[in-house]
Amino acid sequence: MTEAVVACVGLVRVEESCFCLTDPDPPPRWHWQANARDNGLVGATEGAALVRTGCGAGWVNLAVELYARRPVPQTAGWDDAVEISYRTAVGESYLGSRRGAGTDYPRISFQGPGSYRIRVHARGRDLPPDGPGAGRVEEEYLLQVWRAPAGRTEILRAPAG
Repeated sequence: MTEAVVACVGLVRVEESCFCLTDPDPPPRWHWQANARDNGLVGATEGAALVRTGCGAGWVNLAVELYARRPVPQTAGWDDAVEISYRTAVGESYLGSRRGAGTDYPRISFQGPGSYRIRVHARGRDLPPDGPGAGRVEEEYLLQVWRAPAGRTEILRAPAG
């Protein structure tokens, strides 16, 4: 098994049903470009990626793992899992809300400028907002990141139905 170089667990702020990975100065209209490449969970364009959430605003649980090489996919227990390519020209990509509210997560582009792969896992996106546990943070996400050449998007797990 590949060991994570850095791992961090916490909460990330959601706005407009998403949280983001962006360079300090993402391209204009980047969220539209990322949505155009969207597979229902995550979309990316140069210097920016957008992760879709079930809740419109608030907080979701997020774990981030940074790897020296590709970890073995483990999707059991997750509703969705998608692996995408992400490129950053400046190598300063961080997590935050779409409006830039930062978090204490490590720099996603931890090996500087270039191409990365990001595997996004999600569960709880389809929980009703007024059902059991309403008001608690129920959505969970795992981002696994490693340096790799660009490749095609891989849907590793999708919700049944």
